[in-house]
Amino acid sequence: MSARPDDASEGLEATTGPDARALGSRGGLGGVVEAGMHGEGVSARGVLDAIGGWRGIAEALVPATLYLGVYIVTRDARVAAIAPLVIALLAFGWRLIRREPVSAALSGLVGVLICVAVTMFTGRGEDYYLPGFWINAAWIVAHTVSLLVGWPLIGLLLGFLRGSLTEWRRIPVLRRAAKLCTVFWIAAFGARLAVQLPLYFAAERGGGDAAVDALGLARLLMGVPLFALAAILTWLVLSRVSASLAEQSNTTPSSDD
Repeated sequence: MSARPDDASEGLEATTGPDARALGSRGGLGGVVEAGMHGEGVSARGVLDAIGGWRGIAEALVPATLYLGVYIVTRDARVAAIAPLVIALLAFGWRLIRREPVSAALSGLVGVLICVAVTMFTGRGEDYYLPGFWINAAWIVAHTVSLLVGWPLIGLLLGFLRGSLTEWRRIPVLRRAAKLCTVFWIAAFGARLAVQLPLYFAAERGGGDAAVDALGLARLLMGVPLFALAAILTWLVLSRVSASLAEQSNTTPSSDD
């Protein structure tokens, strides 16, 4: 699963606390799963790093915010689309100059390029948000199919981090947790579509600039916050699972007894 909150971590060597160390080794959702399975308590810093840190949040929010702001002022979708493209190019160039990892910036740049291309082609303000619908729908389908076939995506990630893609399926508590956490992510992606698609169709049916403005605001409010909420719930569930497994391990008689 993408680590980007909108459809995008810094190393934590200088931070304190076990949760920081756990998330420092793996960013994004992988860091959340790893920290949860190590029994780390949820922390604001850990969640922040899971969603890419302040830079990741900025790279997720600034392009869409600029697009909405310029569109409100100019009411010209093609003009408004230029602003996020410039910002994405500058962010990517800055990472190249500083010789920093560019994977997150590159994925963000590609995302903005697609949104801008669609907007330039149609000239409709609401179409800037169209690619995001397809991305969310794709994740819903992927997670749902994984549940139906008995291999929830969170379980596969869990297995990868534990060193075995199949061992977790033999532990009932891990299997249930993987299913529940996968449902959290389906709910997060589904909530975005449930709120934003009606606004998109309203704009298409002649709802005017007010519908586009509402769509843009909903996109901003349901990007990072929903990603963070799903990450927190995943972390909480896996932390409880970790505690349960540790308790079982401590109460199971050894073979020497």
